[in-house]
Amino acid sequence: MLLALFKMTRPVNIVIAMVTLVIGYYLLGQMPTHENGITWVSLILQAFGFAFAIAFANIQNDIWDLDSDRLNRPERPLVSGKVSIKAAKSAWIIMMTLTLICGIAESLLQRASFVSAIFFLILVVLLRTYNKILKHIPLLKNMTVAFLCATPLILCLFYPTGFKETEDFSLELSDKIGLLYPAMLFAFLLTTAREIYKDLEDETGDLKAGIITFPLIAGAPTARRLAGFICIFCWAILPLPVVQGYYPTLFLIITGAIFTPTILSILIFAHKRNYRRAQKLVKVAMFAGLIALVVSC
Repeated sequence: MLLALFKMTRPVNIVIAMVTLVIGYYLLGQMPTHENGITWVSLILQAFGFAFAIAFANIQNDIWDLDSDRLNRPERPLVSGKVSIKAAKSAWIIMMTLTLICGIAESLLQRASFVSAIFFLILVVLLRTYNKILKHIPLLKNMTVAFLCATPLILCLFYPTGFKETEDFSLELSDKIGLLYPAMLFAFLLTTAREIYKDLEDETGDLKAGIITFPLIAGAPTARRLAGFICIFCWAILPLPVVQGYYPTLFLIITGAIFTPTILSILIFAHKRNYRRAQKLVKVAMFAGLIALVVSC
């Protein structure tokens, strides 16, 4: 049962979030190895905070999505009976509590700021609001998930590292935005596309379960075109941070070499209505983009 419960946390998503957090601080030059950077203890507590938050949200989501999962995801632990609802409820409560503990503990260690405590409290509220309300609003639910995927970078943006105790605070913040906004933008857009492909895959089951999604309202062709347009748009704006001077030319070379065949494959699989493969390739594109940032910057 423990292994099945672990799978409910979506460990791949947890790893991506933790890697995104580390890359965010790396791009800002605020790793623990840098002067005025984040401490190792704070970084570890924040990483585990995201891990517990994602675990909490996904387990709770599986409980509340049990009826639709019986049609769309019969292999999931709750549907197959590998995990009981009682055990799942206990698990998400524990994960939610640990998320808040990580935020509070990090803030107490930092002493000068309660950014982490406030951030993880807001994150928990947003995740629960999504599971309860926002996921039932077509397209808004897709964009909310996309925003949530960018939250590790948002924490990096507002966490008080690297700021000078002088009047040029605004300049420091603008520098942070310049370095992080491309990664945040790509994460948001690609996740939105991935979530639309996910809705397309689950279209039949969602219709039977009475769940209204964007493809059911706008039609599968329109939803497929929107997701495809988003992917192409991401590919088209790859030169933007290079032209603006935030990222080196090497970033464009690496991402261009990876994104071009990946985006093309996504469009082909989506056209063939193999939405599960399209989803996986979008996730590959996101992870490849993060690696390109580390290699090039």
